[in-house]
Amino acid sequence: MKAIIAKNSGYCFGVKRALEITENVLEKYKNKNISVFSMGQIIHNRGVIEDLKTRGLEVVENENDIIPGSVFIVRSHGMSPRFLKKLKLKGVIIIDTSCPFVKRAQAKAKLISKKGYHLVIIGNKDHPEVMSEMEHANTSDLTVIETPEELHKVKKHVKIGVIMQTTQIKSNSKAIIAGLLDKASQILIENTICRVTENRQDVTGRLSKNVDVMLIVGGKNSANTAHLASIARQYNSRSYHIETYKEINRSWFGPADTTVGVSGGASTPQKDISDVKYYIENFKF
Repeated sequence: MKAIIAKNSGYCFGVKRALEITENVLEKYKNKNISVFSMGQIIHNRGVIEDLKTRGLEVVENENDIIPGSVFIVRSHGMSPRFLKKLKLKGVIIIDTSCPFVKRAQAKAKLISKKGYHLVIIGNKDHPEVMSEMEHANTSDLTVIETPEELHKVKKHVKIGVIMQTTQIKSNSKAIIAGLLDKASQILIENTICRVTENRQDVTGRLSKNVDVMLIVGGKNSANTAHLASIARQYNSRSYHIETYKEINRSWFGPADTTVGVSGGASTPQKDISDVKYYIENFKF
């Protein structure tokens, strides 16, 4: 079988930037007896995070584990400004690797709230990016919804302002925005979907239509990778989300199959994608 790699698969600019900054920081402090912390995963890829741990990164879930005088790396999804202020008061050095697209969404959330709009964030309320946008808005006058089925959570307001999690699927956002027309007489929409993510979704959808089997490679906890898998399934029922080539199941393929599409999330290393391609093209199914 032939493996066809979707264009622009693998690390996006924001992820590359976050990893380069992190690797440089770890190198800078490795012999200085200064701990380098992150709260949760800097990017959503288990293999990459495990590698960073071997280089000295300490990944914690509790802020009390971050010691005074240490270094703290803000993950690519952004963090609460109030949380970072507390760390600075402890003498912690802050290194910000937030994706520029996420920072733009955070700024839009703050601006919309300041203008007196009820803020609606289209995204997953438990995702660190959305949580950071909620914190930057610094208001309780907001609602987070992920699907059109959750529109009932939005009450009627005079003015509603909308932003989107940067990895959102555009068609899903359009459906929600259409439903919001019944909720307010004035709606301000800020399209905060990452352009790179949107392009990757389009390419993945087109490739899925034209192959026998589609494989989406990336972390199971990665929102943008999960959305790629969802889009692929819309066009090809034989689409599978895997983290590495080791998860490939030979029962997914039949004797008549000749092409396999491969697309990777924004936090998927190129090596993981190359490994999948090699496995597909060098093993008999």
